[in-house]
Amino acid sequence: MKKNWKMLARNLTGRELIERINDGNDVALLPVGSMELHGPQLPLGTDTYIAEAVCRLVAPKIKGTVFDTITYSWSGMTKYSKPTISMTMDMETSYVRMVCDQLLRIGLKRIYVIQFHGPGFALTRLAREFFEENGSPLAFYGLLRMPNNEMDEYREKGIAWEASMYAAASEMLGTTPTIFPDAAPPLDEIVLPPGSDAREKILETGGYVGMLGTNDLHHGPFEGRIDTEAGMNTMKRLADDIASSAPSFKELCEAWEGVELSKSWPSDAK
Repeated sequence: MKKNWKMLARNLTGRELIERINDGNDVALLPVGSMELHGPQLPLGTDTYIAEAVCRLVAPKIKGTVFDTITYSWSGMTKYSKPTISMTMDMETSYVRMVCDQLLRIGLKRIYVIQFHGPGFALTRLAREFFEENGSPLAFYGLLRMPNNEMDEYREKGIAWEASMYAAASEMLGTTPTIFPDAAPPLDEIVLPPGSDAREKILETGGYVGMLGTNDLHHGPFEGRIDTEAGMNTMKRLADDIASSAPSFKELCEAWEGVELSKSWPSDAK
C-alpha cells in the first residue's frame, strides 16, 4: 500500500481536496455498512468494518479518496431483532443519493459505492437512478456477492468466512476483534426460519420472495475456525477486482461527459 497517499477525506483540508480533484484525481470511495445483528458471536458493525477496510485497500491503487462510512442501512432479514437499527430501502437509497449528489457537485466524477451487506437492492437501485437522472455513471459493488465460489472454498476448509474477514478488517483498522466463537451452536442444530425449504424452491425457479429471521441464530451463525490471513486475502482480492475496473469506469464516465439528457429520444435517431 502506498503510505504517502492521504486516502481519508476527513484528514484533508478543503483546499487539499479541491487541488486533488483539479489534478484529475476525481475518484470517491463511499463505504456503506450496517448496524445489525450478526448472531451471538460477531459485533453489530461487522459489515461496516469490512466495507471500510476494502475501500482503504482500493484507494491507493486508483488514487481514490475514502469518505466516511455510512453505517445505517436497510437490514433485511434482521429487521425485527432488538439490536438491529434498520432503515427502509427508500431511506437508504435517498440518503446515500444525497451524499453522492454532493460528491458529484464538488467535482468527484467517478463515484464508487462499496457495501458489504446483502442483498444490496437499495444501492443497486441507486446506481440506476443516479445515472438516469444525472447522466453520470455510479459504480456500486455489493461485496457480499463473492465470485469464484470463494464462500464454498471457505466452508470446505472449515473457515468462518465472514468472521475471518471481520477479524482481518478490525485489525487493519486498528481495533481488537470482538468475536465469541463458542456462542452459537453447530449449523446442523439451528432451526431455519419458517418455510425456508419452500422459499428455496421458489428461488430455484427464478422467482424472488422476501426473507425474515425469527431469532439471533438466523443471521451470521458460526461456520468454522477464524483465519485472519484468509480473510485479508479475500479483501485484497475484492480490492483488486474493484481497482481493475478503474480504466473502464473512467472511460464510461468520460463518454457521458457533456451528453445532454433529453426527456425523449429523437424519432430520427440512427
